[in-house]
Amino acid sequence: MAPGVELEVLDYGGKGPALVFLPGMGSTAHVYDVLAPEFVATHHVYAFTRRGYGASSWPATGYDSATLGHDVLVALDGLGLAKATLAGHSLAGDELNWLGSHHPERVEALIFLDATDNRGEIAVFLKDRPLPPLPFSMLDGQPSREAVSVILTRDLGGSFPPHEIDQAYEFDAATGAYLRYHRLPEATELSVRGAALPDFATLKGPVLAISDGQAFSAWVEALATREGVPADLAERARAFLPELRQHEAAQDALLQGMPNWKLVKLDGAGHYLWLTRHAEVVSAMRAFLAR
Repeated sequence: MAPGVELEVLDYGGKGPALVFLPGMGSTAHVYDVLAPEFVATHHVYAFTRRGYGASSWPATGYDSATLGHDVLVALDGLGLAKATLAGHSLAGDELNWLGSHHPERVEALIFLDATDNRGEIAVFLKDRPLPPLPFSMLDGQPSREAVSVILTRDLGGSFPPHEIDQAYEFDAATGAYLRYHRLPEATELSVRGAALPDFATLKGPVLAISDGQAFSAWVEALATREGVPADLAERARAFLPELRQHEAAQDALLQGMPNWKLVKLDGAGHYLWLTRHAEVVSAMRAFLAR
């Protein structure tokens, strides 16, 4: 980790080997406040907030997959953890892939929570072009924290833990109205553009991947067909879509053929699948951790 860069570390306690949760893009470690405690009977459980978000440092640079992965490595060092099982959501899949590929000696196992989508291909698609609308909830103009919570619950299919809303969003001290995301303003775009092409075949240890059955092609398809999308972007999306679908099919076949991978598909669960299908996610993770 660069000098002066610090990550927020949540220690949920517990006994046993280390289990570390890494949030997706836009979230902080507190997004796991309900999920993480499910594992304290068998593991010492932690969660990290990546640079640029929440209570972690907000440097202007360092949002590529390798630097974000190295941040996790340094945080493990700071906790004195020689090895850990790492569970990551969405963007954190890039950090899991980098750590498993470059430092397998530090990884007990990997758990991808809807995190195997190939963000590297999206980074290539967006190279040298403006960032299009990302599939985040529209919160501008909301009058209160409670209103934001209602919208997030509607859009994600389940409620964010209260501390996640406190840490991931900013509200007016006088009126309580929503102001903005609590993160470096450029962090989202830098994270998207810094995503590396994953090489899942290099991951030799045990891997669990839980997905909702959707992939980035659904977002690109929306760009190709949604009203209001600039014509040149819609045309590029239409042209890119067949290639992306082909690559996604090839990746699915690769993962299904990897003997060290356990794949669990929760159709219709949505991206934050532990919010909508909590019991099933916990059950799959416990079975994997007890293998």
